[in-house]
Amino acid sequence: MMLADALRPEVPNNLHVLRLVAASAVVISHAWPLAQGAGTAEPLEALTGHSLGGWAVVVFFFLSGLLIAQSAARRSAAAFWSARARRILPGLAGALAVTLILAALSGGAVTGGVALDYLLRGITLVSLEHTIPKAFAANPMPGLVNGPLWSLFHEVAAYAVCFAAVRSGLMDRAPLGMIALALALWGAVAMGLPGIPARVATFAPLFLAFAVGMTAWRFAARWPLTWPLVLLAVLLAPLGWPFAVLAVAQVSLWLAFRTPAIRLGHDLSFGVYVYGWPVAQYIVHLVPGLNAPELAVLSLLATLPLAFASWSLIERPALLGPGKPARKPAATLTQV
Repeated sequence: MMLADALRPEVPNNLHVLRLVAASAVVISHAWPLAQGAGTAEPLEALTGHSLGGWAVVVFFFLSGLLIAQSAARRSAAAFWSARARRILPGLAGALAVTLILAALSGGAVTGGVALDYLLRGITLVSLEHTIPKAFAANPMPGLVNGPLWSLFHEVAAYAVCFAAVRSGLMDRAPLGMIALALALWGAVAMGLPGIPARVATFAPLFLAFAVGMTAWRFAARWPLTWPLVLLAVLLAPLGWPFAVLAVAQVSLWLAFRTPAIRLGHDLSFGVYVYGWPVAQYIVHLVPGLNAPELAVLSLLATLPLAFASWSLIERPALLGPGKPARKPAATLTQV
């Protein structure tokens, strides 16, 4: 099977399942520093150099590159950016509001000015790592109310690069151009060249995963989904970050398209991702002394109902738009 065959809308897949597993992995991974303090090694960190949550974010960026490139090719600019805004901003607004409430309940100094500042910084993606004074003050990681939101700025930045590359024809004229650009940017950061802004340094390794996704879309008709290719990519992964990203991409494609499809009635991945951290912080506030595995289980169980509510009451209505009948999410990520 080629990737182009798997991407057809009528072909069932596990994209929703894979995204939900990745979001859950982020919640589980963050239980270690949230329970034991900043700098605590998260699962897989000692073995691979990157935490379980870090690898999960790579999965997100690779899948986004694959699907967003597909969306950019078939939508007008207005439709593309409208779809992006409807997929991210309503759910993010709900998460920011709930985060403020949990921060206030923990003793945070959530004045009107602080709340407005936090909401504006968050919804405009200016500062998604914003802290709130006195929030979760007795926790091992005080003040930081929703750490994982940092990645949304970088994801939207990747959307912009992707749309420009696809709609300008660059992906047709120079199909390996995005990979070359991403490798050059990552290489400059990896070599420690001076003058590189901190956000660019953070963006570079993630954009490489996004660019691999874009390239997979461009060569979908010639990209085989075979287990020998997956095995080869995994064996080459220790050679360096580009090889590791390619291994994550190949494993993700295999899991998404070559394993028996599981039909989910709801897409909870975004909600799990944006609610997991503040829920875990509040659990630690209520029940201090939990160890990391206990917090991982409790926070994931407590986050799922919020993610369900977010999908049902905010995200899905925003995706459908006014006046459209409710329907279950399609087998592919039709919202892209």
